[in-house]
Amino acid sequence: MARWKFNKTVWVAAGGTAGHLLPALGVAEALVKTGVVREEVGFIGSTRPIELDIVTPYGYELMQLQVRGLVRKLSLSNLFALWLLIIATIELLILARKSPPRVLIGFGGYFSFPPIVTAKILRIPVVVVETNAVAGLANRLAAKIATKVLVSFESSGIKNAEIIGVLLRPEISSWAGRDSDSSSFRAERAISKGSFLVCAFGGSLGSYSINEAIADLAEWWQSRGDLDVVIYHVIGSRDFPQFKDRASRLVASDSAVKYICAEFDSKLYRALASSDLIVSRAGSGTVAELGYFGKASILVPLPNAPGDHQTKNARMLEDQGAARVIFDHELSKERLAGEIEALMADRRGLEEMSKRAAEGFKGDGAARVGELVQAFFGNEERK
Repeated sequence: MARWKFNKTVWVAAGGTAGHLLPALGVAEALVKTGVVREEVGFIGSTRPIELDIVTPYGYELMQLQVRGLVRKLSLSNLFALWLLIIATIELLILARKSPPRVLIGFGGYFSFPPIVTAKILRIPVVVVETNAVAGLANRLAAKIATKVLVSFESSGIKNAEIIGVLLRPEISSWAGRDSDSSSFRAERAISKGSFLVCAFGGSLGSYSINEAIADLAEWWQSRGDLDVVIYHVIGSRDFPQFKDRASRLVASDSAVKYICAEFDSKLYRALASSDLIVSRAGSGTVAELGYFGKASILVPLPNAPGDHQTKNARMLEDQGAARVIFDHELSKERLAGEIEALMADRRGLEEMSKRAAEGFKGDGAARVGELVQAFFGNEERK
């Protein structure tokens, strides 16, 4: 049965991936700064272990619902998934009748349906936040019953939404305010200022296609040994066991091309700040941080992402002149090497890409979301 240890003023429906959780944490921290008690903010997500790893260090209680998403084809598994969604909604209805929150903030994902439906039935204000360039199915449906809809980009496709800019993870702005931080990553790993640093990652779980292409590229470059390049490769928890031995050999190489790896890096933003070029997927959190730090990138959109939002995120940066796009089926060490070596040879072009990325950043929207949510606290008439 769904329950909280402490009564909650705010329910935050966010989970599944770091891309959903980190912007939601930015909003939660903004609310705490305005006086909301930390123990009165509760997160609702799925049962993925990564959610506990990301949320609980901030001191927020996490309720993990036993739900699963629907597949977009006729399948008996959809009946079971629908049943789980119904059960979760009933449990949340019982909980919310006893102790209703003042507002629910939803960030998308199938696990957001039970809390959003619960809030709508009990006339609790619903704020839907869409951080991608184009809204996913869950948020498009939620927007139809929401009290207020907030989007990061005008291209979201949701009508009558307020644009609030991208949302950053909460610790970035305070960290980046310290003078020595921009070079601390290089200093800690003995990377010279003149070395070309490529930071590659595929999300908190990892991307097999990116991991394979980066490992292949590192082996190729190390066999040549004619480049002053450092690759920082964050493999991800799901793929790390498969790449661990191969990565160890690359790390141990005495080639001029240096390879550094990690399974997961909770402070990846430090590497972003120090890097010359980023190779990654194109989730909304990554897009936000590329803009904040003003970094050129090679983006490999996740195939079959809901609403194909990663392709739209990547295309948006490409249209700004801030990124190059390689589709997953096109990815190879040869294609990556061609793109990266061309940018290494054209430093002026690389600087222009970085400048365009920075120009596309319109500020951290987390504080603005916090302000708008606060407006519901004094509104005793539930909409």
